[in-house]
Amino acid sequence: MSSPDTDLSSRLDAIVASIWNRDPQIFGADPAIEPLIANRYGWLDVATRMQSQISSLQKFAASVRSSGRTQGLLLGMGGSSLAADVLQHTLQRNQRAIPVTVLDSTHPEAVRALLASHDPGSSIYLVSSKSGTTTEPLSFQETFWGQAVQKMGETKAGESFVAITDSGSPLASEAAMRGYRRAFINPGDIGGRYSALSFFGLVPAALMGADLEALLGSAADAMAKCQTTTPLHQNPGAQLGLALAVHARAGRDKLTLLCPPPFERFGVWVEQLIAEGLGKHGGGILPVEGEQITNETRFGNDRFFVALDTVTGTIDHLRGQSHATHADDLEAAGRPVFRIPVTRPEDLGSLFFIWEFATTVAGALLGIEPFDQPNVELSKVLTRKVLESYVQSGILEEPPSVLAANAADALSARFAGPSRPGYVAIQAYLNPSPSIEAALGRLRLAVAALAYPAAVTIGYGPRFLHSTGQLHKGGIAGLSIQLLDQPVHDVTIPGVKYGFSALLSAQSIGDFQALSDAGRQIVRIALGTDPANAIESLAAAL
Repeated sequence: MSSPDTDLSSRLDAIVASIWNRDPQIFGADPAIEPLIANRYGWLDVATRMQSQISSLQKFAASVRSSGRTQGLLLGMGGSSLAADVLQHTLQRNQRAIPVTVLDSTHPEAVRALLASHDPGSSIYLVSSKSGTTTEPLSFQETFWGQAVQKMGETKAGESFVAITDSGSPLASEAAMRGYRRAFINPGDIGGRYSALSFFGLVPAALMGADLEALLGSAADAMAKCQTTTPLHQNPGAQLGLALAVHARAGRDKLTLLCPPPFERFGVWVEQLIAEGLGKHGGGILPVEGEQITNETRFGNDRFFVALDTVTGTIDHLRGQSHATHADDLEAAGRPVFRIPVTRPEDLGSLFFIWEFATTVAGALLGIEPFDQPNVELSKVLTRKVLESYVQSGILEEPPSVLAANAADALSARFAGPSRPGYVAIQAYLNPSPSIEAALGRLRLAVAALAYPAAVTIGYGPRFLHSTGQLHKGGIAGLSIQLLDQPVHDVTIPGVKYGFSALLSAQSIGDFQALSDAGRQIVRIALGTDPANAIESLAAAL
């Protein structure tokens, strides 16, 4: 009898060919969604298509600089914002750079801080939404548009705005009506989480002064390699996809990412691609990114590791860093480690493509269609219902929560007995800040010690709702820990009868309901007005 590894390997050649033939049937999906699948293969050649746009993108960036704009702010969510976040943190700055900050938090304190720091006269706002209907970027758009009109007047406000969207979307129409500086219309055959090498990633990259030729050149090189079937072992995307599927089938479905500097943020992008693409039908793969690893860190037998491996003689100052050492130690201990060589920051282009191809291969091998996200939509529907009720009654119907002072006992009870979760997802509906980041890191370590061998992840709400949220509700089951604070300030959203505080609360309530309806374990913890201190106290108590 053949092994599962052999069975999957024997299918690999045909799957690679089928992907390049844009076959909608290779995932065994419901025939009703095959038209959607057939219209989601545009990422396969977007790198070469976009090479013809390099000059136009560079001219656009130059015009923004010449207009006196010195900083950019991307207003987006999920696949429309994560690539820009990774690019900003990875690529080296140059004299032409316009730093681009990403706003993907609906926490009122986060919005308030960026309203103060990004004046419309010196900023360019990138409103980024494929559908042009996503709640968060549209709420951001209206808020920053209101400030721009107030300070610059309605006729000039559009000079500070750029839209990145699909053809025919409401955002495209709004941009034309308001006179935005530019509207970049993306190819419509690319899904959000596969859009890193399209305008969604390249427009902010151009403002950052990125070497677009090198970025797209590395992607085109990966594209060529991923067409290889003879020999198949030279196809990096196929080999990574095979490894993901083989280890998932063997119970190693917790993908742990080891990303050295300057690629530390790359895992945040992979997280959405894997969790949202494969976390369905009760299965999938849980990505674990940003984990603090020390010599004392223990791992369960459900882990599979992928390490970005800096090649000797290229990024020399990275050799010997802890990530490379950890990969060596893990291999020496018999842990499965898949290595991907990187030589320069612009290899992000190659990495984007390889992971997109690998996720598609893994989906075909596992029988999971990677292009839709049914449970994400459910959470959005429930959020809208919560907001509609709030507008009518003025009351947010909060689910039961535990006070931070009592949370240690509540959590400890979840890890006792036979119902211990397979993983723990810390879901922070908080304002991202250095103090919160540090406190969450300590809580993660404390929970990991208590929940061993379960993996522990951290996600900021609502960002994670558009990435790992699909897996939490529709994929492999775990325990969700919702962390909520009490914002001191609120920011109104023009055109609706609620502010960002109510929006954030509604998003947490909607997801709580979706998780509960799916039969998932969840604990909701109220942190009060000093969340960092409350989290530190909880970590100490655990």
